[in-house]
Amino acid sequence: MKKMMLSCALILILSFMSVGVVRADALPNLKPALSEVETVSKQLYVIWRDGKYGFIDSTGKEIIKAVYDGAGSEYVHAQSVYVIDQSKGIQVYYDANGNELFECQINQCSYLSEGMAVYEQKVIQSDGTYVKRYGYVNDKGQQVVEPVFHRASHFKEGLARVNMGKAGGYIDKNGAQAIPLRFSSTTDFSEGLAVVQLTVRGKYAYIDKSGKMVIPARYTYAGPFSDGAAVVNVNGKYGYIDRKGKYILTPQFTAAQPFSEGLAFVERNGKSFYIDKQGKKKILNLTAGGRFVDGLAPASTGQKYGFINKTGKFVVKADLEWADSFVGDLAWVYVKLNETPQGTDGYIEGYMNKQGELIWTGVRN
Repeated sequence: MKKMMLSCALILILSFMSVGVVRADALPNLKPALSEVETVSKQLYVIWRDGKYGFIDSTGKEIIKAVYDGAGSEYVHAQSVYVIDQSKGIQVYYDANGNELFECQINQCSYLSEGMAVYEQKVIQSDGTYVKRYGYVNDKGQQVVEPVFHRASHFKEGLARVNMGKAGGYIDKNGAQAIPLRFSSTTDFSEGLAVVQLTVRGKYAYIDKSGKMVIPARYTYAGPFSDGAAVVNVNGKYGYIDRKGKYILTPQFTAAQPFSEGLAFVERNGKSFYIDKQGKKKILNLTAGGRFVDGLAPASTGQKYGFINKTGKFVVKADLEWADSFVGDLAWVYVKLNETPQGTDGYIEGYMNKQGELIWTGVRN
């Protein structure tokens, strides 16, 4: 695990795990200091049981029963998801209420993002051979963009990245070309801007949704905009720019996370800490930290993780083996049990809410 950066998504391949019942006294003391109940949003989170998959909501209620052979969604949480039925050879898509949306052959369609999913089709060429091409279906399973692209990504902020040969550009939800296919590499739009490369191994630039280059190609690394700022790298050091390309903080850090809720976790001179947009140190004496979501961020002062507020106070005690940032109402955490139940390695993984309560757990065998 890297000290600096905490992942924002989880791989949904969890077949090595099974659900187990864990006694309350086997858990470490995870008493929260939060008192207000957060608003529950309509999101689904993947779970597994005896090698089968399903989804819960943020209260732990099982919305889609864990009886399927696989599962997928845009993130570890999503408002629309799919499950895999190997016996029928299909993926079945559901909304956050558990209502079935449509079916697709296994591995032919991706997860839904902004109501659209990439789908794959084999197309016959003039010489009689078949090649894979990509198009899009909507949340009813209807083809809305024909499978003509050599590569295709998911929709973000109304546009999707596509390639014809080595050239990349963007289309809208009708399949119309929104930005010409002229880039060596592209990224998703974030806060109205996207990072692109004009040439292989070239410097990175930012374009707007008209395709206009609004920040010139001058960075060896350029990240997505978050909280009005983006991480960039020049000469091996990281800094932050605003939407006009003006430095908020000049490159000076050996590692840097995106800003979230006005704070960013950085490393300089071997020390890591949170800063504000003026570069002032706000939270010190940490070895790891993540994004703030609703005033909480995962953090560590050594070997254990917990959740801190924006003053740096641990509001969920640092008794966790690892913790990710909140995505929706829940965060993925890894906990060592006080006792080791037979047939396990003494650890559980699962979801924690913002009050520090474990909503759902799976025991590693």
